[in-house]
Amino acid sequence: MPLRARESDIAAWVLPLIFAAIVVFPSAAFPHHGTVGYDFTKTITLHGTATSFDWVNPHCLLHMDVKDAGSVQRWTLEMSPPSMLSRKGWTKDSFRPGDDVTIDTHPARNGIPIGISSGNSYVLRAVVNGKALPVQ
Repeated sequence: MPLRARESDIAAWVLPLIFAAIVVFPSAAFPHHGTVGYDFTKTITLHGTATSFDWVNPHCLLHMDVKDAGSVQRWTLEMSPPSMLSRKGWTKDSFRPGDDVTIDTHPARNGIPIGISSGNSYVLRAVVNGKALPVQ
């Protein structure tokens, strides 16, 4: 009987503590951000040179220089985490500095040079040095 009393005492303060943590720190319980900033009604094709590829959580990031009418724009493309891309056959070396890259992306709604090229249920076309990366 004393053991049950201790269990109920623990439950009496642990459950409210967990609830309070979820209320105070909701980002730990829900996704950290959305994709509302991207225009999923548009898909553009970028051609340029990879400058770096961040194979990191929560999202891989491809940084590339794209020439447009004589000027160069630095683009950053958000992608799925390494665990998802590796299941498609991608590696941390899928893009290397200096690689010639042609890639499809959904651009930012506000026109800044960022885009999203893969998510939970899709990977858009990416060609590196003339070789297509797997998308399925």
